[in-house]
Amino acid sequence: MRKDVWFCFALLAAAASPVALAQSADAAADTAAAAAPTAAAARSVPKLSIRWDCGECEHNDKVPPLIEQAYAEQAAENEARVSDNDVAEVAIVDIRQRPPGVRVMFGVMAGRDRLGLRVKYRDRVFEVSDTSANIVMGLNHLSASVGKSVFEELSSDAAR
Repeated sequence: MRKDVWFCFALLAAAASPVALAQSADAAADTAAAAAPTAAAARSVPKLSIRWDCGECEHNDKVPPLIEQAYAEQAAENEARVSDNDVAEVAIVDIRQRPPGVRVMFGVMAGRDRLGLRVKYRDRVFEVSDTSANIVMGLNHLSASVGKSVFEELSSDAAR
């Protein structure tokens, strides 16, 4: 065999030695211990309890889970956890969804999609909403947008 092949075997044998494995296990344990206080000290935000309160509007059952998903993703990105006990009451007060075919064919001429929420948390009530006349981005995009806006508002409340 060639020298470079023997060198690779020797290198692999050294890397797989019990001493090297023990050192890497100790390093992994130190990393996990350092991360534990960060997770424990993470701030928390209230979970969302979403209901419909828009009168005769057409309900779209995919909207509440999309709002919750965007909210949870925003919390994870900001190293916050969603509480199991603390709850913010969210009401969908305004919704308009253009049919997807009409949205693509006519775009702005078909009007705007819109989504509005009223949020009640502790002694504070606020509203968030968004609209879009975009051909591609429909109610999924609006749900994510208002979910992120709710997180921003509630995370500033939780920090108080």
